[in-house]
Amino acid sequence: MKTLKVILTYFTNIVLILLIAIGLIVGISLLPIKNNYRFYSVMSGSMAPAIKTGSVVLVKPFPNYNAGDIITFKGQTSDKEKTTTHRIKSTETYGDSKIYTTAGDANDTIDSIVVTDDIIIGKIRLAIPYLGYLLGYIKTLPGLIILIVIPATVIVYEESKKIHREAKLIIKKRRERKAGKSPNKEKIANNKKSNNQTEVGNNKGENNETS
Repeated sequence: MKTLKVILTYFTNIVLILLIAIGLIVGISLLPIKNNYRFYSVMSGSMAPAIKTGSVVLVKPFPNYNAGDIITFKGQTSDKEKTTTHRIKSTETYGDSKIYTTAGDANDTIDSIVVTDDIIIGKIRLAIPYLGYLLGYIKTLPGLIILIVIPATVIVYEESKKIHREAKLIIKKRRERKAGKSPNKEKIANNKKSNNQTEVGNNKGENNETS
């Protein structure tokens, strides 16, 4: 039982640290900072093996993009909320504008979408494998319960037990002070009692020796 409790505590701490780290990273990414980093989940295998399915990618805007860069860009028309992470195959310049030809590393054909600077979110700076699965699972009810509710309940329970123990100890000490039975007072009283007994013993001895 004790071993299970230790394992559960370690698991809870690891999950809590991970969730805090993710929360901080996502929170920072949402700050209105120019050229701030953004995080996106890659839930297809079109960029394998460079970026595995279920990865989370760290995206940062750049002033220029070149062939070979892996970029994340927005969809067009009704698909504007959807993002795609593909590699730039080639670029063409028309006056002050650039058009990028993109494709997934695992795809045999290039993308049909016309990619321009205004729909590019940024270039991939880091890909964290499988973290997207965790983020997606947390959004489900079972994931919310297993990864957040249960660990949070265990932490609250353990902390409440500690607080309860501390409260009992404080109450006990207060009662001892009121009753005049604090450890220091008891020690002093015992010392006085011992000294008194010694003095009485000495006095008796003196009386016995008197003729």
